[in-house]
Amino acid sequence: MLSPTARTTARPARLRAALLIAATAAGALTTGVVVPAATAAPVATPVVAPAAVRADEPPTQAQLDEARRQAAESAAKLAQAQADLAAAQGRLDALAQQAGEALETYQQAMEAKYAAENEEQLQRQRLAEAEAALEQGRKDLGQWASQTYRGGASLQEYSGFVTVLKGGPTDDTASAIASAKRIGDGRTNAVEAFDRAQREQADATTRAADAAAEATRQAEIAVAAKQQADTLVAQQRSQVDALTVLQAAASGTATSDSARAATLASNLAAAQAQAQAAAAAATAGGFAAVGDCETGINLSGFANGLIPRNALCPLASSPNHVLRSDAANAFAALNQAYASEFGSNIAITDSYRTLAEQIEVKARKPGLAAKPGTSRHGLGIAVDLGGGIQNATSAQHLWMDRNAALYGWINPAWAQNRGGQFEPWHWEFTG
Repeated sequence: MLSPTARTTARPARLRAALLIAATAAGALTTGVVVPAATAAPVATPVVAPAAVRADEPPTQAQLDEARRQAAESAAKLAQAQADLAAAQGRLDALAQQAGEALETYQQAMEAKYAAENEEQLQRQRLAEAEAALEQGRKDLGQWASQTYRGGASLQEYSGFVTVLKGGPTDDTASAIASAKRIGDGRTNAVEAFDRAQREQADATTRAADAAAEATRQAEIAVAAKQQADTLVAQQRSQVDALTVLQAAASGTATSDSARAATLASNLAAAQAQAQAAAAAATAGGFAAVGDCETGINLSGFANGLIPRNALCPLASSPNHVLRSDAANAFAALNQAYASEFGSNIAITDSYRTLAEQIEVKARKPGLAAKPGTSRHGLGIAVDLGGGIQNATSAQHLWMDRNAALYGWINPAWAQNRGGQFEPWHWEFTG
């Protein structure tokens, strides 16, 4: 048991200790706390040190109250920073989804535009052929009309040919055919061929005009979707930056962040060295380096799945896999950001698929693979990923959801259908 003197001596010491603990807690909780605005990057709150306490003096009650107040205030700010972080994550998730949807709309509109342009070209070719047939038909019918007139046929029979030549109605065509049949099969064939050419011309003209209008409509959709996607991606990038600051404010000490950064830097350096070695091996095997694929090769003349591998670009992080040049370069940028976060390259399980490979995959996975000749893998703009990304609830997949659109990559809507076709590993470049 302490004597009265000892108890008197111990009391200030206990108060000093309590004050020092409260002051330490206040400093630890206050350091690095950020209170952001709704969308802008937040500004750090300055640290206000509690009143100095001399070791040889007992703290006053006011000093103890102030230390406790600062500790409570710091705790409240930390809680607010964590709430702001959660809200920012929600905003980023919403922006990422909207940006992905806009990019997918753009991708689909561009593909529809190209299809409509091809259809217009096809119909204009039909139109040219029909007009050539009409021209030949006019010559043939003119000859038959002349022979009919010289042969002493009736005025009605002669007039029937003339009416057809002038583009008369179908009843006149029928009359000419009936007249021609009385004269001979040759004339009948000429009239029928001319009539078919007229119908072909009319149909091709209509279809070409419709295709041109559809191409224009899809181009307008694509432009609007691209503008929307660019705006959303810019907002998404700004939100990613703000989220980084908030995470630093709410996560803890700088020491742990420095240690994590050092570990990631070491892992990234190892991954890059491995990628460089693999790239050198791939180049020796006949592939071009990604740096040689900046401008790319025009692939419009190649069908889906029939693109030569030497017309595609190997991925620096995984040279055994190849993509279209713009997709390969965009993936390289995406992979660099991913490696900075996780300390390793994105794991790739599949990329470009030849037509033969599409047929083989369809046979093995009839419910998952696209119809051979229609897969985006066959265009060199799709990849299947692993390393955790294939798990829709993983940190790696969440990061891709929040960041991939910044580089033009999306997990398309159909692949997110958990009640049907669900492929969280499948990602596409939108161009």
